[in-house]
Amino acid sequence: MLAHLSGFVIACLGWIPPLAIYFAKRNGSPYVRHHAAEAANFQITLLIPYVFAWVVFIGLGIFFPNLSWIGSLLIALIWIVSIVFGVLGANGANKGTWYRYPVSIRLLK
Repeated sequence: MLAHLSGFVIACLGWIPPLAIYFAKRNGSPYVRHHAAEAANFQITLLIPYVFAWVVFIGLGIFFPNLSWIGSLLIALIWIVSIVFGVLGANGANKGTWYRYPVSIRLLK
């Protein structure tokens, strides 16, 4: 559950806690390994839109300062998606189900 919830607390660096849990517990419990891998995969997948949103924010801030709010809005929307799916994943882990994120690049198995 901690792997799912830690992702949105740290925002752009949300992949670090689930990855640490994955490497620490991957040989112990298949259930913990699954949830830590799912959370880490989802947070690593979110790096792609986070990088895009930051580039938009900085680019618009430099060239069109009046439009830099668009980048801020993108970052906030990505963070909200992280919160929603993180809570769903934590809820699934708490109930004992094998939750899978609907949109995630499967790097860790």
